[in-house]
Formats: sequence, structure tokens, C-alpha cells
Amino acid sequence: MIQLQTNTPRSDWQQQVEEAGLIWHGAGSEPYWTEGQHLAISLPEAETLEDAATELHALCLEACEQIVRRDWFGRLAIPDPVAAQVQTSWMAKDFSIYGRFDLAWDGTGTPKLLEYNADTPTSLLEASVIQWDWLEAVAPQSDQLNSIHEALIDRWKLIPEYRIHFACSWENLEDRQTIAYLAETAEQAGKTVELMDMEEIGFSPAGRFTGLDEIPIEKLFKLYPWEWMVREPFFGEIGQERSRFIEPIWKMMLSNKAILPILWELNPGHPILLPATFSKETLCAQGVSRWVEKPFFGREGAGIALMDRNQQTCVGADGYQDNPRVFQKHANLFTASQMHFVWGLWMVGDGCHGLSARGDTSPITGNLSRFFPHKIV
Repeated sequence: MIQLQTNTPRSDWQQQVEEAGLIWHGAGSEPYWTEGQHLAISLPEAETLEDAATELHALCLEACEQIVRRDWFGRLAIPDPVAAQVQTSWMAKDFSIYGRFDLAWDGTGTPKLLEYNADTPTSLLEASVIQWDWLEAVAPQSDQLNSIHEALIDRWKLIPEYRIHFACSWENLEDRQTIAYLAETAEQAGKTVELMDMEEIGFSPAGRFTGLDEIPIEKLFKLYPWEWMVREPFFGEIGQERSRFIEPIWKMMLSNKAILPILWELNPGHPILLPATFSKETLCAQGVSRWVEKPFFGREGAGIALMDRNQQTCVGADGYQDNPRVFQKHANLFTASQMHFVWGLWMVGDGCHGLSARGDTSPITGNLSRFFPHKIV
């Protein structure tokens, strides 16, 4: 049985998490990292979530294959010039590092897919290092679904290139924390790394992307969404440089909420999928009275609305009003102490290697939703 439990905070926890790289752990009296509470789950419950993520990964890869074969890029609002790059990237099997499934599960029945953060998932440092350090200090007799760190190191070792650049929008502290951690795992895999702002990426007369030292970039991990990348002036220059980017552009097929109705269409009635469609009328015709409206490219809960018989019951932050939308059947989240929890399942390569949880007083997980460590009991 899943439980939200209370524990005594470590006396120096702020120093501990900051030394481990989590510089931002709350704003004023509003915590982000939750030190005094945690989620306790049983081993069979952890395995249920892990198995769901493994199965979802297989479903998603098959969905990508079908999108490419059937030329469904228009259904994902991916324009033709970009679709050609996505198709090439998929067929070339461009290298991927990681992603995070977000699942709803209250401990009964089967977990349900809410969405797949396949391109730029954050909260990675917290999921990998910070909650593991917490476990060793607070509950060393317990275990955790967490081999993210080791899996990332092993994954970087599969890349033949020696030097890897890591880029993000530098003003975003959370993104900087994430690429700094990923760069650390790459270093532990024997790579030389360089961190930079997206705006510092150059392009040489020889047709190569370059770093600050004007040395050609061999591999670039960019924590910057592909739907933003395709609007950048340099997108037209990617061409033969495509395979240098991680995450690869084929992830556009999965980081897009339009994958949800496509997954349902390809696997109708699948127990770990929720009914999802491109129109409200189609979903209601299936007997659904409570649903969630989501923008194709929304982030951090922005633009999401919970609906009950055409009445809004909750809305996320403003944004993405101009996006096309999908309509997904509502799923009950695990709730405790007036908090609503979403499970994050971390994929590294083709394996599930970690579990994390975010909690919010709103049923829509937002930008400031709190991170709760977990233990297996």
C-alpha cells in the first residue's frame, strides 16, 4: 500500500543537497525538495510501475515506426521540412540517452500513461542523486528504484566521440543544474565535456557547428526542445549535422502530446493507456464524461484544463492557447494530505532505471510542484 510518511529532516539538508548540485530547492517558505516527507511503496508496487514503463517504451517505439511508415507527421503538427529530418533520424537510429514517463496510479488497477517527456525531461538530478543520498542518510535499511546514475555512465560509454558539448538556455537555473549533472556522468564515462549557452553555438564556413573555442562540435546534448529548435535561424543548417544532436530529432514524435491519441488508436483498450483523441466529441462518444485537455507542446502543466461534463474543474498556468489540443480521459492520481502525486519513470536507453514522484495541491502538476523522495519497504 502506497503511503505518504513523515520523517525527521536532516539538520544540514540544505547544505547536503547544494553540495550535490541542487542549488535551487525552494522559494521562500515554498519548498521544492521535500525533506520531511517521503513516499513509501512496496517492492511489488515499484515493480508494477517499472513494468508499465518498460511496456510503454515498446509501445512508443512501435508508434514511431507506424508514424514514419504511414506519414502521420501532419497529425503531430510537424511540418514537411522538419518531418524529413525526423524520418531520417528515426531510420538512422540516432542515439538517445534518456526520457521520463509520467504515470497516474493510486495503487489500484494498472498505472496509466499521462504523457512522455521524451526530449527535455528535468528533475533528473533529484531523481538520481539527491533522493539516493537522502535514502542512505534517512532510511539506509530500505531500497529505492534507482540505478539512473550508473545507467547514464554506461550509456555515455556507447558514444564513440570523445568530446561532448552540453547546452541549454543559460538563464534557466534548473536546466543548468540538469546539464551540469549529465556532464558529470559523461565525465565519469571518460568523456571531455564543455557546458555552454544555446546562444553560444556557432557555425563554421566548413558547415560544422562549433563551441566557444570554435572547435567543431562532435556531439551536442541540448536541453532545448526540438519544437523550439526548428524555429531557430540555424535549423536550416543542421543537414548532415543532424546525428550530432542528443536528444535526437526523432524524439519529436514522442515529446508531443499528439502521441497519446496515436498510441490509443494503435493499441485500443490497452490497460496502461488512457482513451485519447484529437476531438472532444469523439472522446465523449466513447462514454467519457471526465477528461483532460492538453496542448500538443505544453510544458509544466501550462494550458491544461480538467473537464467534467464540459465544465472546467481546474486549469493550469496560462500558455499554449494557440496550440492544437488532445483530449484524454481523466485518471485518478494517488492523493495524501491534500496532495496529488504523479509518478516519473526514468528510461535510460531501452531500460527503466528510476522512479520519482512530484506532488502538488492542484491535480495539475505545475512548475513548482514539489519533489518527494521514495523508499521501497
